[in-house]
Amino acid sequence: MNITMRFAAVMLGMSLVAGCSTMTEGEYNNMHDTLQGSPAVKRSVIKECVVSERATPAAKKKTYSAFMNVSPDRYEAAMCNRLVNALADGRITYVDYQKLSSPTADSSKVIKIMQGR
Repeated sequence: MNITMRFAAVMLGMSLVAGCSTMTEGEYNNMHDTLQGSPAVKRSVIKECVVSERATPAAKKKTYSAFMNVSPDRYEAAMCNRLVNALADGRITYVDYQKLSSPTADSSKVIKIMQGR
């Protein structure tokens, strides 16, 4: 699974935490506003994301952490914090989220976020 697909899986996981199985633009915007306006919800989503990412095989964690410029032991926290904060801050839009399902789409914005830039 490439990093873009991993990100899509995390986003889907966050949408399930938010109570929806597929995200419409309205649901995405609601999730953004909730994360932006509630530090407690944001912490909870990050925590659940970290727990979920712990199941990632060690070899993949090593690859993903190198891509993200973090050590493998920081992978889960870095990934979840970067993604959730980018969603809450509005740096990842619904259009960006939709592009993740296409292997040919420009994902440079998401790559920068994953790398902490």
